[in-house]
Amino acid sequence: MSKNKFLIPVLILLLAVFCSCSGEEPVPDDLNDTPENITGSSEDFPADIENTGEEIPERKSEVEILISQMTLEQKIGQMFFLAFRQDENGENITRINNNIKNIIENFGIGGIVLFSENIREKNQVIDYIESLQEISDIKLFIAIDEEGGRVLRTRNLDVPRISSALSIGRTGDAQYAYDAAAVIAGYLSPLGFNVNFAPVADVFTNSENTVIGDRAFSADPYEAGKFVESFTKGLLENNILPALKHFPGHGDTVSDSHFGAASTKKTLEELFVGEFIPFNGGIAAGAPFVMTGHISAPNITGNHLPATFSEFLLKNVLRKSLGFENIIISDALEMGAVAQYYNNAETAVNAVAAGVDMLLMPNNFREARDGLLNAVKSGELSEEKIDESVKRILNVKYNAGLLNITDR
Repeated sequence: MSKNKFLIPVLILLLAVFCSCSGEEPVPDDLNDTPENITGSSEDFPADIENTGEEIPERKSEVEILISQMTLEQKIGQMFFLAFRQDENGENITRINNNIKNIIENFGIGGIVLFSENIREKNQVIDYIESLQEISDIKLFIAIDEEGGRVLRTRNLDVPRISSALSIGRTGDAQYAYDAAAVIAGYLSPLGFNVNFAPVADVFTNSENTVIGDRAFSADPYEAGKFVESFTKGLLENNILPALKHFPGHGDTVSDSHFGAASTKKTLEELFVGEFIPFNGGIAAGAPFVMTGHISAPNITGNHLPATFSEFLLKNVLRKSLGFENIIISDALEMGAVAQYYNNAETAVNAVAAGVDMLLMPNNFREARDGLLNAVKSGELSEEKIDESVKRILNVKYNAGLLNITDR
C-alpha cells in the first residue's frame, strides 16, 4: 500500500477538525448572492412570475368557471325549486311525465320538492327520483318536508315515526334532536332525497299560534337554539341538507301565512335576543339553507312587506349580522301572504331583488321565470346578482357531491 493512501484519511480528518473549531458553519455560495450579485436578465425568469406592475387576478373556482359557461336562461333556471303534486286531470303524480320532463330539460331548474301525493311506496319513490336526476344536466336538489310530529310526507311508507319537535325539546337533552334527525336522514337518503326542509327554527312564544305550535322545539330561544343546532348536525352528518325555517321567526305571529298576511310586532332588538338565537345555532352548525317566512315586521322595516321581499332583513340582518353565507330560499310563493297581493313575475323579481337565491313553488313557474329573465334584460336586476345566487346554489351542490364538474 502506498504512502498516499495513508495520507488521504488523515487530511480529511484534519479538515473536519478545522471546520468545527472555526465556530461558524460554511455558508453555501448561492446564499451569499445579493440581488446585485445575481447575474442574468429578466428573460431568464418565467414570464408568469415577472413583475409587470399589474394586479394578478384571483384564480377562478371550478364553480365560477362553470357559471361563466352558462347562459342567463340556464342560470335563472337553477334558481327555481318546484313541486309537481297533481297532473292536469287531478291525479297524483308518482312518476315522471312529459310536463316535468320538458321543464327539467328545457329550463334546467335547480330543485324539486316532493309531497305525500308523490309518495306511494319505497320502490316507486326511488324510481321516480332516479328518473328525475337522470334527465337533469345539473343534479337536482330533491327535497321533502319531514320534520317529525304532524308534518311528514312519508305517511304511506313503513318508516320510523318521530315525535314532534316540542316533545323532543321537553326532554331537555339536545342529543334526542340529533338522534331524531339521524333517523329521518337514514330513511330519506336511500330513497334519493338530499334536502329536508327542517328543522323549524321558530320559537313558540305565542300560544294562539297554530301554524307553528308543536313544530317548534321550545318557547325558550336558548333551549330552541340547542335543539336546532343538534337537529341540523344530525341531518348534515347523515347526508341530508337541512333548511332552517321560517326567518325572521314565525313563532310569535297569530295569522297563518299560508292563507294571508302575517306579521310580527317585535323590534330588531327583541328578535336578536329571541327569534334569531335558534337561527344562530343552525347557522353555526353549517346549515346550507335558510328559508324565509312571508312575515312582515313593520316595527323593523317601517312597512308591511313580507321578509321574503325585505332587503334589510335578508341582506343587512341575515347576511351581515347573522353571517349566513349559503342559500336563502323563499317559503312557497303560492302561499296567500304573497300570492294574494303580487303576480308571479312581481313575486320572483321582488324576492330576488331583496336577496333570495332560490324561489320555491311559484303559482306559475313560466310567468315567474319570464319575469325574472325580463327584469335582467331590462336592467331592473343585474346579471351579477343572478351570478351571486347561482354561485351559492352550485357551491352547495358541489360540496354535497351533486355537481361533478370534471365530467362536464
